[in-house]
Amino acid sequence: MLEEGKISSRQFTVLVLLYTIGSTILIIPSILTSTAKQDAWISGMIGLGVGIAAIFLYTALASRYPGKNFSQMLELILGKWLGKLFSVFYFLTFVFLLCLFVLRDIGDFMVSVMMVETPIQVIHLTFLLVVVYAVRHGLESFSRTAELFLPWIILLFLILVLAVAPQIDIFNVLPILEFGLKPVFNASFSFLTFPFLELVVFLMIVPYVNTQEVRKGFISGTMIGGCCLILISLLSILVTGVGETTESIYSSYDLAKQINLGGFFQRVEAMMAFIWFTTVFMKLTILTYIVSLGLAQTFELHDYKILVFPLGLLMYVLSLDLLPNISYLIEFTQTMQIYVLLYGGIVPIILFLLSYFKHDRYMLDSLKKK
Repeated sequence: MLEEGKISSRQFTVLVLLYTIGSTILIIPSILTSTAKQDAWISGMIGLGVGIAAIFLYTALASRYPGKNFSQMLELILGKWLGKLFSVFYFLTFVFLLCLFVLRDIGDFMVSVMMVETPIQVIHLTFLLVVVYAVRHGLESFSRTAELFLPWIILLFLILVLAVAPQIDIFNVLPILEFGLKPVFNASFSFLTFPFLELVVFLMIVPYVNTQEVRKGFISGTMIGGCCLILISLLSILVTGVGETTESIYSSYDLAKQINLGGFFQRVEAMMAFIWFTTVFMKLTILTYIVSLGLAQTFELHDYKILVFPLGLLMYVLSLDLLPNISYLIEFTQTMQIYVLLYGGIVPIILFLLSYFKHDRYMLDSLKKK
């Protein structure tokens, strides 16, 4: 295999958790409330429930081809050449596009609210250099890094929740289901696609988990990350109200601005930014690693690391060319939801059904080799 490293179930759980929070934590409250209003938290729970069902699907597909990553599964299910062709489309039109999407999120946030006089090109280049460095050191290295980040993220998240708790107004979530169930279900679709159906990319990492408890770790990471996102969305509504949450692009960042304890503990929104920087760094690192590994596997290269730097350069150029400004990025989100639904929902279902016709032959070949 191209990846010789192994990670533990705990490290896999941490990667899933940080990926789930990722870039979503800053924008999901406004996305949900713009459709579901004060019932955004209900939409979040529905999206999480369906997302857990998707995880069961992914792990069931992986269990039929133990020791194989997603690229290898495609070749076994679809045949060598059709599988390779689909792999190229999958990694370039889905995973690589997610990389561009996340990178542009980083740049827009920084130049919009934190470093407004800094050119976005500098932000992208600086971030990409760190990501490329992390990916070239391999899965084991950035998995250990994720473990080091986790306690600080948990601590800052708890501080945020406790600090804004005194400003909660329970009437901001009333009346419940004022506009019926339709907007609730519509909003839950957005939460399902971002980030739960994106987690299909972890089928490239599953073979390198040094345990049989992949499903448990996958579900645990998804559950914890999803609950954090729902809690942030609920707090945004309870503290700032539906109107302000909807109007703000980065509503959870604005939520942190509300912290004011006795006049001496305030203006600490930078800790919200730290949570986001860390999780979005891990998300972009995971995506870059997966697209590099997937393309190297597809083209039968001897080392995925030779692709990391060229892909980083492409990301730098295309993130500015294909997504020229934040308004275009917001509009493109609708199109991106369709891509995620296709590659993260419909394609895995089709592959799982097709695997029943191919699985017996695969098992027979495996027994012959033994």
